[in-house]
Amino acid sequence: MTDPTGEVFISYNHDQKDLAVELDLRLREHGIPVWRDERKIGPDPLESQIESVLQSEDISGAILLVSEDILDSPTILNVEIPQIHARHKNDDAFFAFVLRCPGLSAGRVSDILSDTTHVDDFSEWFFHALEMSKDNSPNYNQVVDKVIQRRLTALVNSEPDTDTIRCSINSYQSPNPTDKLWLHADLSHHFEDDRLPIKKIWNNRIRETITRLTNHLADHAEGKTIEFTGRTRLPIAFAVGCQYPTTRGIHAKWTQQNPNFNEITWDVTVPSSDAELSVNSTLKDSSKTDLAVYLSLTDDVRPEVGNTASDLPDFNTEIELKRTDYDQEITPEQGLKIANAFQNTVRDELNTRSNIETIHLFQSSPVGLSFLLGQHTNTLPPIQTYALNDSHQPRRYEPAILIQ
Repeated sequence: MTDPTGEVFISYNHDQKDLAVELDLRLREHGIPVWRDERKIGPDPLESQIESVLQSEDISGAILLVSEDILDSPTILNVEIPQIHARHKNDDAFFAFVLRCPGLSAGRVSDILSDTTHVDDFSEWFFHALEMSKDNSPNYNQVVDKVIQRRLTALVNSEPDTDTIRCSINSYQSPNPTDKLWLHADLSHHFEDDRLPIKKIWNNRIRETITRLTNHLADHAEGKTIEFTGRTRLPIAFAVGCQYPTTRGIHAKWTQQNPNFNEITWDVTVPSSDAELSVNSTLKDSSKTDLAVYLSLTDDVRPEVGNTASDLPDFNTEIELKRTDYDQEITPEQGLKIANAFQNTVRDELNTRSNIETIHLFQSSPVGLSFLLGQHTNTLPPIQTYALNDSHQPRRYEPAILIQ
């Protein structure tokens, strides 16, 4: 019986390695664990190894990247395609995508597949083209969308009584695919050697990935709770929270380990409690259109903001929400109080300063609280988030995701 939370096998000729590698990355970014030979067992796997992998219940589906080159690969023609076909034929939960490379016609794909031994019927496979996008690069997102839809549909069908969709989002290290989560989003390759990505990656890749992933989850969330987990940067957790504002009608929460390795869950449905929070607002220049918000919740953000000052705009007003005791752990109940205070304080300032166009957010907080804060941003103007650069000396903030 196929495990619908399992990995997706990518079959490809190594002349198409660049396409396969990028497809591998895009799928893993969106939470789809992938089995690709070079990452798993090396560039020249034995046919018996491939057979064993494709017969495993831990492989939930397969993508066959079709190019002229597969005609030169006996392993693909005589092992991978027949094994994929057998799994698909005998197990309704296993899916198979035929993905034709750019420039290859549908008719030519049929001709190539006709050379496969022991297989003569591909009528129930999903056939798709890896089309070129406007910038003349392959449109991987079309493929990602179809694979996510197929995976989530299979999971809903296999667990019709479940009331929780669980998804991890990770930017510090690759997730463990043995955890039985619906999706394992792996963004860690954008942060190799603890380096922060450039602004273009934050917005054109990471933000778009978060939007696509959270929208797919929302499509399957009727009557269910979406539970996020994982070790990730604060701007990412905040951006995920922004996708599920309290007005959207979707119950989403974030579970993480506290410093004592106990799991705590940040959830808008818990009762709030006093957070011993000080709130200050300082007018700087009423002619300016940028508002600074400093969330000093686990540490003081001001020193690092000061190290960044030369790269920041002049602010109209600076708001600071600061806890009086950083050593005291923040509870989810206090977190909700902080999130409400953040929302109300910012809205009050916007009502006073009608010319504010952009909010600049600097935060030091638990990742789950950052998610909760994001859920309290509906109707606010664009928010420029910042990530703390620990590798820079002195430490400073750098622009991250722009929430629009």
